[in-house]
Amino acid sequence: RAHRWRVASAARGMLGVRHNVFRKAQSHPFLRYWWRRAMRFDERTGMLTAGIPLTITMVVTITLSTIMIDRQFELRDLRARTLSHREASLEEEHRAMREFLKGTEDEYEMKRIPDQFRAGGGR
Repeated sequence: RAHRWRVASAARGMLGVRHNVFRKAQSHPFLRYWWRRAMRFDERTGMLTAGIPLTITMVVTITLSTIMIDRQFELRDLRARTLSHREASLEEEHRAMREFLKGTEDEYEMKRIPDQFRAGGGR
């Protein structure tokens, strides 16, 4: 008999008043419905609590590693271009020097280097 009274009073509300005072604070019913469905989905699958952070981490990692690798290839290509440019300018200087030396071949003669310009200080 006492059990029935408790159930009946819970159905009627406090002091017999059937009104939920906190209903306004609980947001819109449509939003509550979808929130509960999302929570139930998350309890069953773990997609929201684990899947979303892992997806974000994966996308950020892939993006950053792609950018780093791209910068490394860009720097390697820049170094290769710089070296090839240096080699080309050196080759051009050698060719110009050969042309110059070919023109001076008939006037060329061996001369002694003065002692003050020799390695070792002219001893």
